[in-house]
Amino acid sequence: MKNITYVLLFIISSILYGQEIDTLSFYSKAFEEKRIIYVHKPEFYKYKSDAVKLPVIYLLDGQHKWFAKPVISDIKYLRFTKEIPSAIIVVIPLKDRIKECAITDLKTELPLDKFLTEELDEEIKSYNPSDYKIIIGHSFSASFSLFSFYNHPDYYSSVIANSPYDQMEMLVAGFEQSKEIDKSKISISIGSINKDVEHRKKYDKLKMQFPSFFNSINVFEANYSAHNSVPIIAVPTLLTRVFENYRSRYFEIAEVDLKYKLIKKPGSITDELNKIEMASKIQKYNYPPEISDINGIASRYWNNDLEGYAAKVYKLGVKYYPNYYEFYLSLYELALNKDEKLSREYLDKAEILLKTVENNWEGKSEIIEEIKAEKIKNGW
Repeated sequence: MKNITYVLLFIISSILYGQEIDTLSFYSKAFEEKRIIYVHKPEFYKYKSDAVKLPVIYLLDGQHKWFAKPVISDIKYLRFTKEIPSAIIVVIPLKDRIKECAITDLKTELPLDKFLTEELDEEIKSYNPSDYKIIIGHSFSASFSLFSFYNHPDYYSSVIANSPYDQMEMLVAGFEQSKEIDKSKISISIGSINKDVEHRKKYDKLKMQFPSFFNSINVFEANYSAHNSVPIIAVPTLLTRVFENYRSRYFEIAEVDLKYKLIKKPGSITDELNKIEMASKIQKYNYPPEISDINGIASRYWNNDLEGYAAKVYKLGVKYYPNYYEFYLSLYELALNKDEKLSREYLDKAEILLKTVENNWEGKSEIIEEIKAEKIKNGW
């Protein structure tokens, strides 16, 4: 069963990178009217337990599809290539972006700021988000994003401001004077001097005037891009930098050579699980292994004949993703010649999940038929 099943699972594994979108409509006290947001959640959301808390990306200017769709595609592709973790993307349309994002001074409260930092937490509470929050804006909403971060530096983990312009002198001076704000959390992008003319002029002037500020933040100078192209070009680089250490966090666990052989003898199973737990962080925030991490680590143990280690990792996977059938298929195979009762329970569970949790994607019926054949072969 193992070889056939793994080929099928590889073929359909791309479903894990799909997105489901929820539309939430609710009354906002800040705006004194009903507002709508769109919540994009990763496909594996349906598999996870409450122990998996996902980072949140607030994407402003959701009313502009030309902006929101490419940026969401950037985020999805970075997720697919494991440059960044899976996240809940909260797309926030603005009704009057200039009025809602316009800054008068650094302290005057804005309804949009209250909406983001006081109301949205409650509205997305059911998605079990983590406290890791990023805000992304463009042009007018980029300046607002910096303003919101300035006033709530502990609420946001990072801000990405693409080609900001409005009140940038005030904002940069405010950040420069602040001793409390961690400026390394700030990312600013800007376009070409020929295609993003006024925004780039202001950026270059401020960069000369406040060199210490710009040396302390992350910048991306899109020297060939027009104003409206900047976020599509810049967001992948800036997000990858924000999550710079994410991709490699499990590289030293069950490390293998090009022949898939372990480079060094692992410690005890307990020691190895402790290593996984210690590595399961994004900065100071806990973030458990994703489905692909579990499969990758377990397969390295399994292919080096450490089946007990592999089984423990898959059981860890079940803890975090109890509705994901593949982990139960792997546990079935690992238990088959050791504990018949337990192996049958794993196989039954995989079959139930395939029938109840999965959609009707191509290949599902083949796996169910294969499970039935296994039961017949085993006399079950």
